[in-house]
Parts: sequence; structure tokens; C-alpha cells
Amino acid sequence: MNVLKQGNSQKRNRLIALSFVSVLLVLVYGPLAQWFVAADRVLYDVLASSLPNESLDNAYIISIDPAKKSQGQVLDQYGEIVTLLKQTGAKRIVLANPPEIAASEGLPGWAATLASGTPVYVPTRHRLADLSARSGFVSIDADDDNVLRSSSLWYLNGDVMSPSLPLAIAFDNSEAGISHRMSSEEDAIFLSNYVELPRIEPADLLNPRFDRSSLNGATLFVDADPALAGATSKLPSGQFVTRSEITAALLASVEQDRTIIAPAWVASLEVLAPILLAIVAVLFMPDRNRHETVVLTVVGLAILLLFEAILLYLLHVRLDLGRPMIIFTGVGLLATWLAGNPRKITVDSFKRGSDFLAAGRLEPAFAEFRRCAPSETVAAAMYKLSLAFEEQAKPERAEAVIDWMKRTQSTIEVSQHGDNSKVAGAPRRLGRYVIEKRIGRGAMGAVYLARDPRINRAVAVKAIPIEQEFEDEELKEARLRFYREAESAGRLTHPNIITV
Repeated sequence: MNVLKQGNSQKRNRLIALSFVSVLLVLVYGPLAQWFVAADRVLYDVLASSLPNESLDNAYIISIDPAKKSQGQVLDQYGEIVTLLKQTGAKRIVLANPPEIAASEGLPGWAATLASGTPVYVPTRHRLADLSARSGFVSIDADDDNVLRSSSLWYLNGDVMSPSLPLAIAFDNSEAGISHRMSSEEDAIFLSNYVELPRIEPADLLNPRFDRSSLNGATLFVDADPALAGATSKLPSGQFVTRSEITAALLASVEQDRTIIAPAWVASLEVLAPILLAIVAVLFMPDRNRHETVVLTVVGLAILLLFEAILLYLLHVRLDLGRPMIIFTGVGLLATWLAGNPRKITVDSFKRGSDFLAAGRLEPAFAEFRRCAPSETVAAAMYKLSLAFEEQAKPERAEAVIDWMKRTQSTIEVSQHGDNSKVAGAPRRLGRYVIEKRIGRGAMGAVYLARDPRINRAVAVKAIPIEQEFEDEELKEARLRFYREAESAGRLTHPNIITV
């Protein structure tokens, strides 16, 4: 009856967990998904913040301070710096965010030099792109929490797909080329943190005494966006960066083969992960006690976190597992609540078992005691139950009680009866007798020094493994014959005969 009740309880708990996780899946991935996507973002931001990165090799940023300067003065200083950098033998010059020039205004004179000499990269659709042969799109598309986590690689320019500015620069670099990890299907790369590039003040650069030999073969970013003050975006690491710094970070990722991507199989895995975790949680969590449920939940979360970190740090692959972790945690909390208070369960089961034992209902008592957590009190009650089975001439049930105690409460028995019970080959109990040590062994069995706790008297117990001496069909008759012989020997009394 108790087994049936326990089975019904398990089915009920699984049904509750299944209903709960179904609702949770709808909430997390359904119409309210935007409320929970923050979990994916927060987890990615934490991991991406500590991702080891390297800055672009031999690169500098030159920022013009636009304070107290007109747009014309800023453009003039752009021209002065670009002309000087071309003369120093710079490898490439990047104008990630040049000042806007109205269509009604003429282009500055220095713009004519963009098409020759050191390559100068400018944003597509800027008026300077009409004269520069090299351009790419610069688009800052931050998430709704104002954090820039990804950047598109391609943009539709009319009927033609045009590359982003970092990708256009990488295409021209024959030494580095494009990351072999980026297939033609990749349409975005992800940002993590920014390793600062050294900055050169325009006044120092224009000073004739400035040593410009270090700029030979360098990648130089020219803008009018001073650090922090000219920042346009916030990275997952919490850093505020300018367009030049974003371009430098993305270019470094592409050329150094450290691009963070999300291949097609990641999208499939992100769909399967919550479903698989929900199945595992529903199948395995509701049947466990609180301690096991908490341990399973913590271990599961640790595995998910480690898996996402390994993909990001070693393979530079972004896999969002924040929402699956919410689902797994939710089912773990529900299973913990369904498990109930283990102390209360033990107390209630022990009380019912004791009442059944006092009323002589031994089987229900055994069922209730088995629901209790191991303790000396439960061990003592089980021992009384085994004696009660013996008194009712049910030695096989008494043996079942002892076997259950060995499996579940062996630690308590060992600590209660001392080290002598640990003799190699000696059982801890035989029936109600507590074994202290083996004192003899023969062809038919072994003799043990034991103690009868009922009368606190030392006894000798001879154990004969009749299961090994008789076949199954003969075993029942052998047991009855053994008890009859013991009963007959018990009637004999003589000073030279051991009392049975």
C-alpha cells in the first residue's frame, strides 16, 4: 500500500514538474521572451569581460579635439594629419568617423590625395568615399539595453552586399587575410572587451621634433572622438568606446583569427538545450530528496556554465545558455519544494511506524521505517521490528529487516558496536545478535562471538550457509528441519551442554 502511495506521489510530482516546465518554456521563449533574454546577455557579458584579447599589432589612434574648433578647422586638421601620415610610410589610415560634409559644400583639397599612396579607408556613403577607392559600412546597432554585442559583416547597398569597414580593411591585408573560421554564411561577429591602443596627440605628431619612424608600417586611426568623451557605444565588458576603437577591436579579431561567431549549429543547439534540460529535470529531479535535488541542480548549472565558457574561451563560439539555466533552476526549486521537509517526513513516518509496531502490524511498520532517514533511533526501532518478526516465526522477514539496515544504516551500526564488528568476513548481525568477532570456522560454517542485546549476554553463534548446501526446491524443507533441530537441542539441559 505504501509502495503504491509512493508511486502515485512520484507520478503526481512528475506531472506537476512537467506542467511547470511547459509554462516556463512558453514564458521564456514565447511572447515574453524579451523579459528573459537578459539572462543570456548577462551571462555572456560576464564571460566576455574576462576573455583574453590582444590589441591590433602596430596600431595607433590620433584623435583631434573638436572643442573650440569649427567643422572647417577640424577638416583642415584631418587633411594636415592624413598628408603627414602618408609621408611617414604608414601601412594604412582609417577614418572611422570623419566629419559630415554637406552635399552643398565642396570637398576639401586634401581629399584628392585619398586615391593614391597609402590606402585610406572611409565609411561608405560618406562624401569622402567618392574619392577613396576603399570604403566599408560603419553601423552601430546596440541592443535595447544600449550595449553593443554584435556587428554585422555585410550590408545591403542597393542591390549589392557591401562589407563592413573592418572586413573591407582585412580584405586588403594580404598578410593576414580573413579568418578561416568565418564561412560565407556568417553575417555577424560578436564583441567582448577592448584592449586599448596607444594614442598620439595631434600636437605631438605635428611637432617637427616628434620621432615618426615608429609610424612606418603602422595602422593609424584618425578621428575627432577623444577617448571616453567621444564614446558612442558600451561593450559587454562595460567599456565605453569610440567608433575607431570599435573598428580596431573588430579588425584585430578578424586578422588575428579570434572572431567570436555563432555558427548555424549553435542556433539549433539553443533550441534543443532547454527542451533536453526540461526532460532531464522532469525525469530525475522529482524522485529525489532535497539534498540530492540541490546537488543535482548546482552540478547541472556548473556544467552548463563550464560548457558555455569552454566554447567562448577556446573555440570563440557564442552559445547562449542563460535561459536554459533559468529553466533548470526553476525545476530544481520546484523539485526541492515537492520533496518536502525531510525532518518532518522522518518524524511522521517514524511515529506511524512505531504505532504500527505497537499494534503488531509489522509489515506497515517496516514500510514506514524505510521512509525514515538513517539514525540510531530508527536503527533501534528496526531492531525491535526484526525481533517481532522472529517472535511471529517469520525469520525471512526478520532477515529482510536486517538486510535493509545493512544497506542503509551500516554507518550507524558500525559506530554503535565498535571496531570488533569490522572483522574481515564477519557479518555485523545475525538475526538479533550483534557479532563481535569470529572465533572458529569449519567445513559447514563459522562460529562467532556475539552479544544478545535483549538480555545483554555473550553468546556463541554458529552460522551454516544452507543456501549453498541445498537446491531451491530443498531449501524450504532444510530451513524447517534446521529450526526443529534447534528447538530439540533447546530442550536439553546439562552443565556440560551449551544452552541453546
